[in-house]
Amino acid sequence: MEFGLPLEDILQKLAEEGYRISRRTFLYYVQLGLLPKGKRKGQKSGGVKFYYPTWTLERLKTILRLKKQGLTLKEIKKRLPREIPSPLPPKTFPQTARLKDCNVCGICGAICPVHEEMDLSPWRLIQAWLEGPDSLPSANTPWVCVGCYLCEERCPREIPVVDFLRFLRREGLPPGKRWRKHPEWSRIFWSLLEERGRSFDFGAVHAYHIRIIGSGENQRLFLRLPGPEGEKEVSAPSKIKNLSAFRRALEHAREWP
Repeated sequence: MEFGLPLEDILQKLAEEGYRISRRTFLYYVQLGLLPKGKRKGQKSGGVKFYYPTWTLERLKTILRLKKQGLTLKEIKKRLPREIPSPLPPKTFPQTARLKDCNVCGICGAICPVHEEMDLSPWRLIQAWLEGPDSLPSANTPWVCVGCYLCEERCPREIPVVDFLRFLRREGLPPGKRWRKHPEWSRIFWSLLEERGRSFDFGAVHAYHIRIIGSGENQRLFLRLPGPEGEKEVSAPSKIKNLSAFRRALEHAREWP
């Protein structure tokens, strides 16, 4: 893990981009586990400075954006990746030779039960990988895959699709690349699986796309949409005038046989 950014530089870069955060708040986020711990280094001029991994800056921006949307720190911690990918060179998929047998028939995408949630079909990622790891596009496909193996059962060339996507999740990215939205779907799917003991794809899709904060008059709804912001707040409709009369009309209607 590369510790290349001193705390002072992180705060300065954030200020230049319009983010407001104090040193005390930064260290509080570190204490909560939202940010990584720094590495202490002595200075030639005397004293010490704390240095942080280079990805700390982007992670902190994500925290501040989510906080601005109204999320609590507890909610933000659940949404952040539990582990940060180490910027190591990509490893070679051990079954790359079998990937070359892919004839781009598209069955893997057509048979996938969660294909509509994927940015790209698995076969497209396979073709990009064969062109070279640097050609991999940013897509959520490896994390949306639920490992049902339907794609492999129907594949006419017996391509190890699921193993390949798992490989991409673990270690298939070149330095500096990040999968867009990658941890959220996986976290929701596995939390529902642990809760119920079985897959609940329908519930996971709704939990992924709709987030509700608060209740009653303070309730806020966020809808996940494709685009630069990733989310859009949806305002609930305002109450009609004379709501009590409307409710009495409903009660009257229920009394009819």
